[in-house]
Amino acid sequence: MNKHVIRRIASIILVIAVALLASGCRPLVEEADRISVYATFYPIYALADAVMREVPDAELHCLVQPQDGCLRNYALSDWDIALLNAGADAVLMGGRGLEGFESTLFGWGEDGPAMSALLYNLELYNQGQVHADPEAESHLKGANPHLYMSIDSAKQIVESASASMVSLDPQYSKLYAANTEAALARLDALLEENRALLADCAGARVALLNETLIYVVQDYCLEVAAWIDRESGAVPGDNELAAWLEQLSGAEVGVVLIERQAPQALIEALEAAGYAVARLDVMSTHREGEGFDQYIEIQRGNARALRDAFDRAQAMEEAD
Repeated sequence: MNKHVIRRIASIILVIAVALLASGCRPLVEEADRISVYATFYPIYALADAVMREVPDAELHCLVQPQDGCLRNYALSDWDIALLNAGADAVLMGGRGLEGFESTLFGWGEDGPAMSALLYNLELYNQGQVHADPEAESHLKGANPHLYMSIDSAKQIVESASASMVSLDPQYSKLYAANTEAALARLDALLEENRALLADCAGARVALLNETLIYVVQDYCLEVAAWIDRESGAVPGDNELAAWLEQLSGAEVGVVLIERQAPQALIEALEAAGYAVARLDVMSTHREGEGFDQYIEIQRGNARALRDAFDRAQAMEEAD
């Protein structure tokens, strides 16, 4: 295994182990036990799948069902709680604000499953930003926990998941490490492939209508010329839509980035105003069974959607 990868995994194992111990939850499962792990949301599940595939006596589940709205708004259902209480040995979460129910999970202490927050100690967009009016602060301000949208940063999440699983299930540490190395290689190859597809788009000005997509912008070296804060799947009123279009009109952009499940009426309004809309998968509408292979295809599809939007914007500009 690459020495850099070994050193990186070893350092993350130490960080995660300290975090697990500090939480008061049990960090290890008995060697003879079968371990049942729940990932909170699909993107955490998909990246953990890369680490846990073909590991004996370990099963991975995705807790939350597909969602149209922002993951940060999700509240645990009675069914979710029953699932965790009945069968979870461990929970892998993003943490850092991704789960609005994080405090509930950690609040179970030693009576609940072992908890691990995979974004712990990773660099987030807007990390450390302080809102001017804390009482009016929304989750759309401050540190952005949707780090999984970046292929480059997904490598760090995979490493964190690997470190957590080694701490929880050390008997298969070599297999977790081998899976991690393979996953990192696939992510490196995917990022190279996507960047080659979008090479001539680097530096292009775009508008964002979903907070998760800032990490896509960073992966492909795009420039954010306009950013409209809105919830995934949200339908704007007439006055709000008019204000958005006015804001975009002064931004000198041809391409607008938005989530795939955005309302069709909003997409049509943006296209009627002359924008090429890139509808990108923000990974909230997937479910258990769609693992790491699907994550790769989602990221590949997002790059193709961006390429198509830039091509359409160029065609519209040449037609004017």
